Amino acid sequence: MKYMLLIINDPKAPAIPESEMGAMIAGFEKIGADLSAQKKLIHSARLRPSEEAKTVRLGRRPSPVVVDGPFTETKEAVGGYYMIDCASQAEAIEWAKRFPPYFSIEVHPVWDLYIEK
Repeated sequence: MKYMLLIINDPKAPAIPESEMGAMIAGFEKIGADLSAQKKLIHSARLRPSEEAKTVRLGRRPSPVVVDGPFTETKEAVGGYYMIDCASQAEAIEWAKRFPPYFSIEVHPVWDLYIEK
């Protein structure tokens, strides 16, 4: 089953000390390499800052509304993701536990939707 591991950060939290940045980046690189080696990594990416994002609100409006940023009601933002393929949610959670500190990792099961063309 596929799982989306969302890397959540609080932009108002204290900055990560420069002395720890190398270890943090190495931690992300190691997880990516380990997931790839086990053929569990489908895709991963770091997202650009929330200030550059837009949200299209559909709802029951006459027409869609475009607003700045992602979820303006929340203080945390998604900073990146890993789409992985695991046998169980427990396995996906174990992978999430390996991420560097400073972040929360949301583990979301993903629906497989197939659209015929």
